[in-house]
Amino acid sequence: MKKWQEERNYRRIYNEAGEVIANIITVDGVDVEVAEDVYLAYSQADRRERYVREEQFSGKLLSLEQMAEDDLLSDYVGAETAPSAEEEALEREQAQSLAERKEMLLLAMLSLNDADRELINALFFDGASTRDYAARIGITQRAVIKRRDRILRDLKKYFENFSN
Repeated sequence: MKKWQEERNYRRIYNEAGEVIANIITVDGVDVEVAEDVYLAYSQADRRERYVREEQFSGKLLSLEQMAEDDLLSDYVGAETAPSAEEEALEREQAQSLAERKEMLLLAMLSLNDADRELINALFFDGASTRDYAARIGITQRAVIKRRDRILRDLKKYFENFSN
């Protein structure tokens, strides 16, 4: 029997045929019979703990940052890690940037006349095809494409002027 097997506080009891008849975990000196899945979870956690200890003794350093990057930290700690201050700042900055872009888009859409705004809404927000939109308002598909391209050029100029 290996040293770690002598020190562990869990064991299986077998019958004469070699079948497992009980899974035992010793808690505060009292043997408690547990289900197979509880026993497996407990033994796996113990094995992981021994592995980490062996890795430490072999000269390999454990780094919390490296474990977080490898998404292993929650395996050892047992809970999800909190986002770092950098991640939170980036998320706030991205949310603010998104809000600014949405506001700029709204202002750009409001600068269009009603017919142009309706065309952009139908094609880009409602998912209508140029053919469907042309049939709906009674013009040719080519006319819709020309209007769309003109509106997009105008919007591009608007955004270029807005950002400068």
